[in-house]
Amino acid sequence: MQGKNHVGLALAVPLALALAGIPEAIPGTFWGWGALIVGSLAPDIDGGGAIARPSKFIPDIIPKWLQRAIDKIGLKISKVIRAIFGHRGGLHWPLWAGLMIWAGMRYDLNLLLWLGVGYGLHILGDIITVAGVPLLGPLTSKKFSVFPMRVGGRLESVLAVVIWLFVVIRGGFIGLAGAGAIDQGLAMVERLKYLLAVQ
Repeated sequence: MQGKNHVGLALAVPLALALAGIPEAIPGTFWGWGALIVGSLAPDIDGGGAIARPSKFIPDIIPKWLQRAIDKIGLKISKVIRAIFGHRGGLHWPLWAGLMIWAGMRYDLNLLLWLGVGYGLHILGDIITVAGVPLLGPLTSKKFSVFPMRVGGRLESVLAVVIWLFVVIRGGFIGLAGAGAIDQGLAMVERLKYLLAVQ
């Protein structure tokens, strides 16, 4: 799944759960939403995804040369991580999401909890692609797939339209306002402009 659609899925699932009567499924703060979004992109640090290009998250007041330097560092880190884990290898184990969620709840670390939720939703997004994920890692490196969607293909495009329409309608008119975070939601939309520009 493409980075922007991982973000869309990470936003849509909590909003859908809130609609189903579980309001605590929505992060209560701007920082919680931010952790959810970062978590939804984090596993792809092993493949040079949006998370490996940090300048996309930095306001335009930062000089372009500094943005390029930051991205260069991010991509080098991504390359090293990919050499160690491979793409959709060790960083795509659901175990990491589970540990973050557990630790976040156990030690009352709200940001870690939402980071873990986003991480888990990333893996959910990738398990519906042809390439799949190592669902049982570290026990086995075998990748599992439950749906034949190709990354960037027509099926993902259709799914993306549905996800983002839901996020805009539910999040814009009910979800964020219901969570008492409409102003934070507007700030989040500004940050998402950078994410949506990344393929």
